[in-house]
Amino acid sequence: MNLGSRSYQSWYGSGAAALVFALLAWVLRSSGNYPICHNDEVNWISIAHQLDAGVHWPVSGPAFIHTVRSLSEQLQFSHAHSISVVGVGGVFVSMLLLLWGYRKLALAGSGVILAGLALSSYFWAPLMESRPQQWGQMLVFLGVICAWLWLHRQGGWAFFLIVPCIAVTHILSHAILVFLCGMLVIADFLEKRPLTWRHFSLLLVVVASMGVYIWPHGPYAAMLADLEHVQMKRLLRAGPYLVVLPLFTGMALMWVQRRWHWRPSWSEAVAASLERRRTATSLGLLCLVFTALAIQAYLLPTQAWLPYGGSMLRFLAFQLGNVMFAIFFVVGIYGLVEGLRTQRFDPVMGRLLIWVLIAFTTLALLSIAASWWLLDTNWFLRVLNYGIFFAAIVTAVGISSATKTWPRAATYALLGVGMVASILAVVRPPQLLGC
Repeated sequence: MNLGSRSYQSWYGSGAAALVFALLAWVLRSSGNYPICHNDEVNWISIAHQLDAGVHWPVSGPAFIHTVRSLSEQLQFSHAHSISVVGVGGVFVSMLLLLWGYRKLALAGSGVILAGLALSSYFWAPLMESRPQQWGQMLVFLGVICAWLWLHRQGGWAFFLIVPCIAVTHILSHAILVFLCGMLVIADFLEKRPLTWRHFSLLLVVVASMGVYIWPHGPYAAMLADLEHVQMKRLLRAGPYLVVLPLFTGMALMWVQRRWHWRPSWSEAVAASLERRRTATSLGLLCLVFTALAIQAYLLPTQAWLPYGGSMLRFLAFQLGNVMFAIFFVVGIYGLVEGLRTQRFDPVMGRLLIWVLIAFTTLALLSIAASWWLLDTNWFLRVLNYGIFFAAIVTAVGISSATKTWPRAATYALLGVGMVASILAVVRPPQLLGC
């Protein structure tokens, strides 16, 4: 009876929190005229009109655009109205699923994780914009958790529903989930944990889901043609090397696994080293994070800097939330390591978080490298939008640690200022930030 009551209270609390976020999204749209500036949501309205006119437009999110067009047809809404309704509904569902995932991970309180997320504009922007990524990011988050639960015999059956859903929801989200699932299997392989039929069934479903790309006249036919001839034209010139790369990667993993695997004593050594060199390691990690962001900033087109009017002070003011997120993340690393050493955190879920963060770091580096050859140059930021859900757990640990050592009133005030800065950076009111 007590467990049922707690479960009911958890869902009640999650529903209330999801409703608050959905109401905020509705208020920003109805009273704040969101979106004020041209963004991907506006592009998807244009795509819906193009498809209505019979144009064979490349679509990266077939399930999303089908939902928007069907809603417009059935309820006689304009596409702008339909996409807004889908966006607000997406905020509500996304927050419900997000909070369910955090309860499953059980590495930090949902409230403090949401506080950490709210610091970053890379949380607010994809949450607010009505586009396929809003669905895809949540499916990636749930897919990773369910895949891990499946591999460790703790449930996770929903994974086999999530994979086909994400395959027709958003092409980039599907690619990221495929990569992450591969990394989860590699994690067990490198740690010399037994590979069971669960690992192979997971890989089989993931590979089978990629059949959507070879489906004649399938949902991604036009999108794949556009990627080949426009987006990836320069990258595909290195085709022979790209084909050989997975083969060499597999051979390298086999060689590493036979001669080396992670040992518990190494975890203790890493933890002790982090503790001894806390200041140097913290500064080094912050430098790495900001270096990656600086490289991405260098790759962005000039138009991305127009809202700041050439003012570095304005740029830093509206990026304050993201800077605070990064600082709390670095602080949280030590709390996470300590929690795993003392078994305060579930070691199974702790392993998941560590491997997922390693996977996203690898994916981020690959995306920065690929941006030099791709038509679009913001791939690192796109990857960051997916990784923020997992990184927020570490940030939450950092916030919890800070409230124990720093004045609480000052900490909460800083959090509030960071949240407001990030919301304003996403909404972009003309009085403060242009387009």
